[in-house]
Amino acid sequence: MLLISDANIFIDLEKIGLLIEFSKLDIKISTSDFVFNELNTKQKMLVKSLSVDIYTLDPIELMTFFSEYQSLGQVKISAQDYSIYYFAKKYEAYILSNDKALRKFSHNNSVDVKGIFYILDLIIEQSELSKNDLEKSITLLLNNSWLPKDEINKRLERLI
Repeated sequence: MLLISDANIFIDLEKIGLLIEFSKLDIKISTSDFVFNELNTKQKMLVKSLSVDIYTLDPIELMTFFSEYQSLGQVKISAQDYSIYYFAKKYEAYILSNDKALRKFSHNNSVDVKGIFYILDLIIEQSELSKNDLEKSITLLLNNSWLPKDEINKRLERLI
């Protein structure tokens, strides 16, 4: 399975110390250079150290990309978000994002989207970390007010 990841996934997993576990999952992870450039230096170094492909557009494809993006009109997704959608369509992949506008846009355009909870479920199933370490990491997500606390708590309950 190929997942084209948005920056928020890398950022959230790095904040809770599970980015390395993410890279060990039995999935193929990619992103775009647009998204990669949104990361801070530490996050970029971590992503580079993982087996994450960073897709780029050649000059002709870049012109097509921006033409398509501009033709969308007033959409609530950024060029970075559209790049994730663009590559997911191109490679028949899933989008990996928690961004509500990107998820809605992708769904409306028949591209499947997975989010942080999908990744957490895989990490819980596949990681060799202790339940205690996983619990500590996942508990840190409770500090992110935008993530549904009931979904975080469901993962924590699985670890008990």
